[in-house]
Amino acid sequence: MTSLAYSHRLLLDDFSSLDDFSTVNDFLRQTAIAKQGKRLAISASISDHLEDPGTVGLPPAIVKIVENLVEDYGDEAYRQLALFSLGKWFEHHIRAIDQLFQEDHMEGGCSALMDATRISDALHLLCELGSFSGDDAWKIMLNEEISQTILEAIEEELS
Repeated sequence: MTSLAYSHRLLLDDFSSLDDFSTVNDFLRQTAIAKQGKRLAISASISDHLEDPGTVGLPPAIVKIVENLVEDYGDEAYRQLALFSLGKWFEHHIRAIDQLFQEDHMEGGCSALMDATRISDALHLLCELGSFSGDDAWKIMLNEEISQTILEAIEEELS
């Protein structure tokens, strides 16, 4: 049985019989209600894990993208994503520092500055690390992707 068929079977098991449905909309409404109950039960079972500060989590769709990048380009994908993420986080801190100091929140600004320094240290460490594989392939892919994006932007401006 496919997973889709199995999930439909589980939903149907929640209902006493198909005779309880007078319309398709009634069936869809009751299916949604049954799913919501399961969704709440799942949410309750994982909430403690998500409250743990040691838990690292990403939405499954992003995990799939990362897995595909690693499959295609090796661990260089992890390195590049980490550098990108830390760089964006660093930028966020710098903007916050600027705003906090402008608003005379010296304590918050100093705290954000300390965090930015730690992020900067992490960025420097990652820059010095090499990858096992994928460096050249990643650069080739980036060159092609960026070139195509620039070409499309130019063509869009000209039209």
